[in-house]
Parts: sequence; C-alpha cells; structure tokens
Amino acid sequence: MEQLPHRNRSTGHGRWTTASGRRRARGPLTLNLAPMIDVTFLLLIFFSVTTTFKRAEGFLSAHLPKDQGRPTVALPVSPIVVRVDQFGKGPGDYRLRVDNFLNAPATFDELAAFLENVQGNPGFSAATPVVIAADPDVAWDHVVNSWNAAVRAGCKNISFGR
Repeated sequence: MEQLPHRNRSTGHGRWTTASGRRRARGPLTLNLAPMIDVTFLLLIFFSVTTTFKRAEGFLSAHLPKDQGRPTVALPVSPIVVRVDQFGKGPGDYRLRVDNFLNAPATFDELAAFLENVQGNPGFSAATPVVIAADPDVAWDHVVNSWNAAVRAGCKNISFGR
C-alpha cells in the first residue's frame, strides 16, 4: 500500500513526493474559470440591485401653476440722442446737446465721461443705442469726434440719425 504524498522537508523545494522519495508526475495546471465567472455575475447582480442613485443637483420638485399667467411686455429701449449743432463759422463753434438730459457736456471728453456715467444708470447699458444727430452745417470733424467719444465710453450700438 502506497502512502499519501507528503512534502519533502529535506530539500526545501516544496515538491510533492511519495514515501519512497520519488516525485509524483503531475499533469498540466488548468484553471477552472466557470466558478470565477459565476461569482463575477453574482457580484454584478448584487451591486446593481443594492445600488442607490442620488438625485441630480439643481433639480428641485416644484408645483407650478397650470395657467399661463399674464404676458410680459418688453420695455421700450429709448436711445440716447446726441445732437451736434454748429452756431458759428469757426472750427470750435459747435454745441453738444443730449436729448432728455439736463446737464449737457460741452466738450467731446466730457461727452465720453457723460455717456460712461449714463451706462451705470438703471435702464441703460453698453447696448443702449446712441444716435448721433448732426446739423447739415456741422464740420465732419465734430461728428467723428462725437463718434469717437461714444466708442471711448464703451457704447456698442452707435448710429447716425436726425
């Protein structure tokens, strides 16, 4: 009767040998993948069933009224009208006026500062239209200087008009 295999402690190699000291021949090592696949699918099912999902941030349940409410009406945007008038024959004989404003600027630098201050008022912004209305007798330089003052003030919507 042959003894059960035991570990050979004298060589320290840890090979399986029989009681007579002969090595037992082993076949090629194989790995049985079926149990590993089963465990993987069980873990997948377990985690998918037990997972709880968070609600997305920013979505709040709200009970809104079902009627449409009153329609909103956009406020009309009134343009800032800058009038350039010629009152004499000299190159510096011009006058600046701004419609609907009491304190009119006297120079183009003051016009730039004035338009910049107006943009800070409620109802006005850089997108508020600025219309430059010049008399037919005004020198072209004054019209261009008023355009440049509006650009320096940061106005985005500048046009010419009457």
